[in-house]
Amino acid sequence: MRVVTVVLVLLVGGSAALEAQHQFQFEFGGFGSFTRFDRAFQLDNQIGGGGRIGFWITNWLGIEAEGLYQRPHPKGGGAGTDFPVWFGSGNLVLNFGSEKSFYLLGGYSVMDFNSNGVGGFRDIGAHGAIGDRIYISDRAALRLEAGAYFAPNSQSPTGNKLAAQLVGSAGLSFFLGPSHRESPYPEIPKEKRDSIVKAGGKVAEGQPRGGPTYEQRSSDWQHKWYWGGEAGILVFRTNFDSYSFEPTFGGHWLITGKRTALYASFEQSFFISPRHVTIIEPDGTVNPGNVQFNNLRRLMVGALAFPAQLRVEPFAGGGFAIMEALNVQVSCSSCTSAGFAQLQDEADAAATKAFFWWMGGIDIKQGRLALYGHYILTSAAANFLIQGTTHTFQGGVRYSFGTSKEGVTDRQ
Repeated sequence: MRVVTVVLVLLVGGSAALEAQHQFQFEFGGFGSFTRFDRAFQLDNQIGGGGRIGFWITNWLGIEAEGLYQRPHPKGGGAGTDFPVWFGSGNLVLNFGSEKSFYLLGGYSVMDFNSNGVGGFRDIGAHGAIGDRIYISDRAALRLEAGAYFAPNSQSPTGNKLAAQLVGSAGLSFFLGPSHRESPYPEIPKEKRDSIVKAGGKVAEGQPRGGPTYEQRSSDWQHKWYWGGEAGILVFRTNFDSYSFEPTFGGHWLITGKRTALYASFEQSFFISPRHVTIIEPDGTVNPGNVQFNNLRRLMVGALAFPAQLRVEPFAGGGFAIMEALNVQVSCSSCTSAGFAQLQDEADAAATKAFFWWMGGIDIKQGRLALYGHYILTSAAANFLIQGTTHTFQGGVRYSFGTSKEGVTDRQ
């Protein structure tokens, strides 16, 4: 035991001699995920999302807690058969490389497969992963990770004892706490500085220690055309299906002013499996899940505010949107041809509605390129195939193709 204690003291003490980039900082963020479940569980691969928070004990060692939520579908299952699954883990994180961007992690995990429902269960096991942080600034990074959750003694009713779920994820991480970036020049005593100045020389200015290194966003951000693309997860529910997490992709157009911007976007969501809705049939019969659709299209127009004018800054805004459910199909075994046509007309009329939307996010500018992540909330609409509000989590990139403001020229 004494030997272990001595080794730990030496390791922690030795780490102080390193160039500490994130020591004593908190790291937090969110991510989207893709899970391949153990084959014995007979579950479709599923997109999900989650969050993490960690603390850097030293520049190379940290602790972290992570949560992941998803709603997979049983293979060959019918409508409304998805159920909640969540993974939670506590990990030790080992960081490597000059920037401590590459990492390995492992720790204790809990995997809950709708344990409060019929046939549900909860497993206890371990979590291991390998990943990389792509630093955007000293306070933000893109984080890519591939890992697995292991249960050596699964409680699954399938009888499979060793179970493994493979998970890939991508998201953003942000760092809070003291900055440890060192000055590129050693500090010069005041007497020596004065003598150098009197002799007509110049003294190299060291960068201040501590505090964020965010630089002011230059004026070239103003009055520009930005074109960009985004991808993420759309979260919604219907009056038949519970919450679904579906992939969504799109592009947008941003015209910047001084501190505001006009925003227009086109997005399409391709569902992993069809979503179902219940609409009362013309003869009054209630046939649960008698309407289905498998894609969603959204057009958005509005305004965003960028009040801080920093290289890394929050933004927010709102506007109007039109959403359209695609490939709407009805089923009515007892309907006449006229009743079937009427039901289809009702479903088509409920497939397109107008909404208000609100957005909040983080924008990170690198020259003409900007990386960002945002959250979008849309209002509810009566008689729409989707019930209640929708939630969208997206990340993307946009690029400036030049000025949107024409200069004044003199003509002879």
